[in-house]
Amino acid sequence: LVTYGKTIGGGLPIGVVAGRAGLMKRFRDDKPTDFCFARGTFNSHPYVMAAMRQFLRHLDTPGAQALYRDLDATWHGRAEALNAQLARAQLPVRVAAMSSVWTVLYTAPSRYNWMFQYYLRAEGLALSWVGTGRLIFPLTLEEAAFATITSRFVAAAAAMARDGWWWTDPASAASRPPIARQVLRETLLHGWMKRPVRA
Repeated sequence: LVTYGKTIGGGLPIGVVAGRAGLMKRFRDDKPTDFCFARGTFNSHPYVMAAMRQFLRHLDTPGAQALYRDLDATWHGRAEALNAQLARAQLPVRVAAMSSVWTVLYTAPSRYNWMFQYYLRAEGLALSWVGTGRLIFPLTLEEAAFATITSRFVAAAAAMARDGWWWTDPASAASRPPIARQVLRETLLHGWMKRPVRA
């Protein structure tokens, strides 16, 4: 069985479940009236069905097939190129790619990594959902546009580094507990201090 989301309907609300006939059968031979209903708000909606038909026809065109044929190689290559630039600039940011959906990762722990989204916005780049570290690119993004995005991404990371948000004191780093442990300790202490006092 496979499932497809709203992309198959050109972005309109639809879901598709497909599979072999034996898996898709919605009744038993010995009880044909014991039928499994499939319901949904937009089932067989003419507007959605027309959009899905158009999208599926588009997928059969040579241009669409060429676009999807090298999709993973194109986007993983772009992610590697960006990561190489970040590494050369000694910036603690990397991206992980699942085709054209990327996630921002950090190579150094920091309390302030979450602020990177604001540096990206200052460079004109917005994450797909605030706080997720996720970037979603259109499949048709051209190299010139991607080069602009890359330079802005690196500029945002460099600006955050210049402003000192990733700075650590080498002298105290060895003796300081890991950030995760510090945050947990402070969270527990804060919760304990806010407990109601009982008489």
